[in-house]
Amino acid sequence: MGVTAVCVAVCAGNLNAQDFHLSQYDMAPLYYNPAQTGMYLTGNEPFRIFGNFRSQWQKLQGKPYSSVSVAGDVPLKRFGAGLLIMDHIAGTSNFGTFQFLASGAYRITADNSRNHFLTVGLQMGFFQKRFNMGNLLFESQYTNEGLDGSLPSGEVFDRQSITRFDANMGVFYKYIDKQKRFDPSIGLSVYHLNMANESFTGTKSRLPMRFNAIAACDIHATTDLLVTPNILFMYQRKAFELNMGVMVEYRVNGTPYRLMAGANYRHKDAMVFQLGLRQGSSMFRVSYDILTSRLKYFGGTRGAFELGVVYTGQGKSASGRVRAGGI
Repeated sequence: MGVTAVCVAVCAGNLNAQDFHLSQYDMAPLYYNPAQTGMYLTGNEPFRIFGNFRSQWQKLQGKPYSSVSVAGDVPLKRFGAGLLIMDHIAGTSNFGTFQFLASGAYRITADNSRNHFLTVGLQMGFFQKRFNMGNLLFESQYTNEGLDGSLPSGEVFDRQSITRFDANMGVFYKYIDKQKRFDPSIGLSVYHLNMANESFTGTKSRLPMRFNAIAACDIHATTDLLVTPNILFMYQRKAFELNMGVMVEYRVNGTPYRLMAGANYRHKDAMVFQLGLRQGSSMFRVSYDILTSRLKYFGGTRGAFELGVVYTGQGKSASGRVRAGGI
């Protein structure tokens, strides 16, 4: 376990300051931009529910890292309200991060605005971080025969669980013109505005702010074919993630269903392949990460398996035109 932990730390060192991520980031808008809370462009659906599950690095340390999230939001005229619950478990150490966040958004543009859609959002709640000391091994427990967990670690922690207040904000803009084939959008957000102290010891360690930028463009190639190039950039304490890709949707002739397929490249980390099915604004997608980073030399190329679900209540379509990502 100790050797594997060192390998992970060395090879993934450029990510150790970042929050955990999802490959299907457009299927979890409340985790990436609170300004999208309850803001629908596909029609007048009364509610929307999201579900995400991710399991990664199955071969490392004998236990995969996993992320589970459930979220929901509702439109309230020019406002939107929502809730996000997310839990992340990191390997055999069982280091966990639990989040409970309430989101609100407001549409700045007028109701009769034909081409411009601008919203702002705020998110507040708490996160809890926890670990099990009994599952950890330290350098002081290393002997000539290997690591011995029965030896004293020499480490002192005031607690093994902390709960802190958290606050996030964002802005989202989309240009829409039914007479044209292109609907571009961009979203900017900042997470951990209060930079809470996340230390388990007496010293202070501030949680760094995370900056997100997501841009996409719905290209209506035909009435049956939608192509959406997209890009995500995240920055947190000198670490960054760049994710570029494209999603293609094709309407199955004579049915209300659209087949979805896509591919993304996460810079110096992985290739992501996705398949899915959409009916109206409801979607189901599955994706798989193939590692391209140096971690593949220790755990193979199998990176992560991910499921994403979006379910919307029944409502009449406002425009009859499909939008990517349900917004």
